[in-house]
Amino acid sequence: MPAFAQDAQTGFPLTQIRHGQAPQSRENRKIGFVPSKLCENNEEVWSQAELRRIFIAMTTRKPPRRRPRLRSMPQRLAWIAGLPALLLGAAEASAQSFTPEATARGVTVMTRQRPDYDPAGIRAGGFRLDAALEAGAGYDSNLVPGTGSQRSGGFAEEALSLGAQTTWSRHALGLSASQITRQYFQDSDLNWNDWSVGAGGRYDIGRASNIRLRYDHVRSHIDVDNFDLQDGNTGRVPVPIDTDIVQLAGTAAFNRLELGSSVEYRRIRYQDVTVNGQRDTVSTNDYNTLLGEFTADYSLLPGRSVIGLVRLQDISYERGDQSGRDSFTWEAQGGIRYDANGLVRVRLLAGYRNRDYEEPGRKALSGPAFEGEVSYAASQLTTITVTAQRSIEESIRESSVSYTRTAARLRVDHELLRNVIVSGEIRGERRKYPQDGGTVSDGIALAEARYLITRNLALVATYQHTERLEAPEGIREYGRDQVMLRLRMAL
Repeated sequence: MPAFAQDAQTGFPLTQIRHGQAPQSRENRKIGFVPSKLCENNEEVWSQAELRRIFIAMTTRKPPRRRPRLRSMPQRLAWIAGLPALLLGAAEASAQSFTPEATARGVTVMTRQRPDYDPAGIRAGGFRLDAALEAGAGYDSNLVPGTGSQRSGGFAEEALSLGAQTTWSRHALGLSASQITRQYFQDSDLNWNDWSVGAGGRYDIGRASNIRLRYDHVRSHIDVDNFDLQDGNTGRVPVPIDTDIVQLAGTAAFNRLELGSSVEYRRIRYQDVTVNGQRDTVSTNDYNTLLGEFTADYSLLPGRSVIGLVRLQDISYERGDQSGRDSFTWEAQGGIRYDANGLVRVRLLAGYRNRDYEEPGRKALSGPAFEGEVSYAASQLTTITVTAQRSIEESIRESSVSYTRTAARLRVDHELLRNVIVSGEIRGERRKYPQDGGTVSDGIALAEARYLITRNLALVATYQHTERLEAPEGIREYGRDQVMLRLRMAL
């Protein structure tokens, strides 16, 4: 056999393979192969299988990939400057990825579904049952704002909510109940207990038309920092209010035009309270109201439409000696609804409102009316919302029947982590009382952090500062700080 004959698989000379020998190059040692045995004269002896493995490893190794050379100094600087942002973005993307449903149009940080942390509820046939319980404690730096002496104190708060909703593809039924109680550790006269029960349903007609009916009974209260309860330096306690609400509404869609109408009846009953040993008959302000609303929405383009709105309201007081406070209100507004690629959503309405009273000598209350909301998705993790409204509200002050309320709100919600949501809010409110009743302006700043521990547990921390910026003569301005920490348990 010729001395130069080679093995067909490895390419090594056959004489070396037969004797179990192979050249001991640096590549052999580098790829980690060692001989299986040594011959009698301590020479390395390789089997044919080992030699074939060495040859395959040496011939199939790929040369190392080189990083592309940067051609100029500006490119180097740009690469170095962009590296931190690239690493941060990669870390953020790996930590918080979103499903298509979580980034759909109209979804905000607070309304986004989080399957890993949202309560699953209880499925019972065609219904879903939900329940939640909250309990916590807080501190109030000014229990009765605007009085001569400022006192502080702690409190405990408990809240319960129950709900049942159908999961049908068409039509819907729902039941709800809620209750929230605050008890002060030392000032029991400031305790309050709010609750509500309700039921409603929806009957679908065609693709986008429906009829809705709902009833609610609500027990709420007027807080002690409300200007309607402030009268110089006298003591105050929360005033309970019972409200029955019946609402019938419907929507009809005709191609680009959508028409809506609703009729709402409210029965408001105030509960008398005792202040400093004297009975305050707040129930003299009981009244009933009937409100009708008609809307028209014409779509110019997808997500862009013009809106028209008309409201009519009749208010009648329960007691005969208060019949002069009865009133009739009408308003007409027009505006737009605009959706810019899902990032900016705008709804703005403006018009005129007028309220006439039954009492001949009482001047009508009229002026501009507006309401609007702008929602901006600054990123998938941040939502900014701005709202504003001007309306006419009823008052329980003896010297006033109604007042004009102008309110604005700026709120920022940020998803710091997948299960940590922080929010900040600034609100402003201005009340203008007619017939030299004065002007009241309040500013409120709120900060909140929500930590979703599991699907069933969440920890919520809240801080709120209230500042009375402007008040009529004889009414004290004040500041108030409230801090609360509560644990939420949900099914």
